[in-house]
Amino acid sequence: MIIFFNKFFIKYFLQVIDSYQYEMESTYQENSMLTNLFIENKFLGWLGLFTIFFSIFAVFVFQFLDWESKDKNNK
Repeated sequence: MIIFFNKFFIKYFLQVIDSYQYEMESTYQENSMLTNLFIENKFLGWLGLFTIFFSIFAVFVFQFLDWESKDKNNK
């Protein structure tokens, strides 16, 4: 009898939790400034993304050129 009660209680308890979690997930909506930037103003979003990408790329290129010039000066 106790085993039956435990199985029934656990099954019912998990169903309640599952339905509550499903309702929470269906009503959740993320509010992110970055997401809004790409949705509402695509030009500024992509311009900012490319600016960051090319800035990091430029740092790597100039660092590599600096290392190469130091290697040539040491030879």
